[in-house]
Amino acid sequence: MNMDPLTYSYEVQNIVKSSHQLDTCISKTELIDYISKLAKIDVMDMYIDQYKDNVTSLVIYEAIAQAFKFHLERVPVLTTEKIGAFEIPPLTDLETCNSLPSQVILDLYLAHHNHHVTGDEVRTMINHYFGMNLVGIDGLGKTRISLYSKGQWLVKDDQDLFVIHTGTKDVDVKIYCTDYFTARTGSKNIPTELQQSLAGLGYSYNAQVNAYYYSNPSGLTVSNAFKGKTIDAIIELTHVLYKSI
Repeated sequence: MNMDPLTYSYEVQNIVKSSHQLDTCISKTELIDYISKLAKIDVMDMYIDQYKDNVTSLVIYEAIAQAFKFHLERVPVLTTEKIGAFEIPPLTDLETCNSLPSQVILDLYLAHHNHHVTGDEVRTMINHYFGMNLVGIDGLGKTRISLYSKGQWLVKDDQDLFVIHTGTKDVDVKIYCTDYFTARTGSKNIPTELQQSLAGLGYSYNAQVNAYYYSNPSGLTVSNAFKGKTIDAIIELTHVLYKSI
C-alpha cells in the first residue's frame, strides 16, 4: 500500500498561495506540505471559488482530483431522484449518452444553477447522486482507515490499520487488515473485539474474500448511517488498542 508522493497542479499552488497570502518565496516542497495539511474540502472550495459564476463539470472534476486525489468521472450514478429544486429531465438517458453519466448530471445541475455554486452545494449534490460523502472522506485521513470505493482508493496511507472496501454500487462492504497491521501485530486477522462489533452490524466472516463481509439484503446501496457505524466501530477499537503502533 505504498503512497505516491503528494503533488498539486501549479494552478492549485498559486490559488492557495494567493488565498492564504503566503510568502511568494515559499519553496515548492514547503508549499505542497502546507497544502497537504489543509482540509481537503477547503482546497476544493478554494478551487471552485476561483471560477465564481462559470463553474463547469470539468472544474468540479479537477477540484476533486486535486483535493482528494480520486476521479469523480469514474464513479457510477446511484440515483436519479431530484434534489431540492433540481431534477434530471425525464427524457435524459444516462445509459446511451455520449458523455460520462456523471458529467451529464453535473452539466444539468450546473445549468439549473446558472453555473454559480459553492463547494458545499457541490458536495451535497455529489453525496446525493453518487453516494460519496466528501466531508466524511476528508475526515477519514486521521482515522487510520483506508477506503476503497467506486473502483478506486479514496483514502490510503502506509500506516493505516484496516481497509473498508465497498463494491461498485456500494451494495456490499468488506473489512480486512492492512499489511502494516500484520507487520506490526503479527496477526492477519481482525481483532476479536472488532469482529464482535461488526457482527452486531450484520457482518460475518466470508472465507471466499477472507474478510468480514456485509451485503445489503435489499440489493440497494448501504446507507450513510450504516457506513458511519462501521467507521465508528473501527475507530473505537483503534483508539483503545492500537494507539502506539
